[in-house]
Amino acid sequence: MSNQNQHTDIWVRWDWLWTAVFYSSVTFSVVIMLLDDGEPEAASGRPGDIWLPLAVTAVLLLWHGGGMRLVYRRYEWEERPYLRFLIILGDIFLWFVLVNLSPAYYFVLAGLFSQLFRHLPIPYAIVATVLLIATIIYQQSSDAGLSLSLDNPIVWIYLFAGASSILLGVWMSAIIGQSTQRRELIEQLESTQAELVATQRREGMLEERQRLAREIHDTLAQGFTSIIMHLEAAEQALPLDPETTHNHLNRARDTARSSLEQARRVVQDLRPELLETQSLPEAIGRTAVRWTEETNIPIHLNTTGNPVPLHPDVEVTLLRATQEALANIRKHAGASQVNLTLSYMGDMVVLDVQDNGIGLNGATPSQLSGGYGLQAMRERATQLSGTVEIESEPGEGTTLVISIPINN
Repeated sequence: MSNQNQHTDIWVRWDWLWTAVFYSSVTFSVVIMLLDDGEPEAASGRPGDIWLPLAVTAVLLLWHGGGMRLVYRRYEWEERPYLRFLIILGDIFLWFVLVNLSPAYYFVLAGLFSQLFRHLPIPYAIVATVLLIATIIYQQSSDAGLSLSLDNPIVWIYLFAGASSILLGVWMSAIIGQSTQRRELIEQLESTQAELVATQRREGMLEERQRLAREIHDTLAQGFTSIIMHLEAAEQALPLDPETTHNHLNRARDTARSSLEQARRVVQDLRPELLETQSLPEAIGRTAVRWTEETNIPIHLNTTGNPVPLHPDVEVTLLRATQEALANIRKHAGASQVNLTLSYMGDMVVLDVQDNGIGLNGATPSQLSGGYGLQAMRERATQLSGTVEIESEPGEGTTLVISIPINN
């Protein structure tokens, strides 16, 4: 069963039954009329000619079926209900004509009452019910030779029947209205849930793109920058200093191999190799040693507090921040010394990277830098409820501080 059928109300799925009741009541009346036609002069004194009632019956069926089909095809339920009201009034008039031709058409009432509340809003249905009841009272009283007064029992019988029909119709309409509202709310909820799922999927895709962008910047981009710098240094050393050239070429080759391995790990979405076999302080220390070997700039590394295991995302963020900060110092700061401190402070871990370079105001952006590093650093820290702060004075160096809650 489709989702749409599951949300369709039962009275809508069984709507064909009310239509079948109406047309069956008309058919049954015709059959009774034809069977009674064997006595041309019936007790009612009406002629036995069957062609006129058959013709009016055909008009009734065409008027009701064709009219309702045309109206529903062109308008929604809420639009122009008076058109359906006019069709129902035509049904009542044609029934009145038929019942005057043959009493057998009283059976049509079984289906006609159902059409009032099926096709009309409550106010229109009440008016149509009152008109139909009045027509029935008039016809019954006329057939019985009674006056239209309060002493006439027919009046009270059909007034009670009409009031009961109206109360039943109003009660059923209220139930249908509540169920319809409930169904619409469920459909809106499901639509909202579907939109939420789609939004979460888009956010997930965007977050994954940002993650890949950060990983590429923190690994491949920095590796390529280091390779280019070593190749340029080797080119400058040619041909006067073969040993220096050979040293820079070896470092470029090692960096290329490391970058290739990092690229594979980014694709596989694994943690940095440094963190797989070492603790965070050890991984940062190894990064600092390698950086010092490449730049000949000493790093004073210090770890304070009691090192504790951190969430993998926190460790990756701090390691990438260290790599990014050292890469920026190498490219822009012109520093001769770097102090790197990793502090475990109870519910907070803080990474402090300080250099004695020229400061941010005096730094010249490198053509090899895409300007993405600090932004990626802030995004990583923000996702972990952390902060990134930078302090810098011209000629007095720059301090980068990243703080991340341990219990995040």
